[in-house]
Amino acid sequence: MGKWIVVTVMLCFGLMSHAEEGHSGACAKDRETLCGNIEPGEGRIMKCMRDNKEKLSAECKAQHEKMKSHMKGVKEACHDDVEKICGDVKSGKGRIIKCMHENKDKLSEGCKAEMESGKKMRKGH
Repeated sequence: MGKWIVVTVMLCFGLMSHAEEGHSGACAKDRETLCGNIEPGEGRIMKCMRDNKEKLSAECKAQHEKMKSHMKGVKEACHDDVEKICGDVKSGKGRIIKCMHENKDKLSEGCKAEMESGKKMRKGH
């Protein structure tokens, strides 16, 4: 169960902020304003966004809520895949997410669909 907390937080805030990728989006201005002085990497920007969640714009908060809802679907669709394919991966530093991406061809169709849906959300589709 502990892995799912890590995966959910990483995906949710990663999708919300696009922190490590530097993409524009609903949270780009907040990210720059609140966390622009934070060095990217190792989840530092995601942590900054989480620490400043009360200061986020309405648009960014709405995006976060949308992502939380999406993450419930990802958790349900990918739980067995994570346990089966990435169960031996130590959580932290994005290792589980990386494992899922590296093994995307082995993921169930439902998990692939939910992850693809998240990619579309990030791109604003």
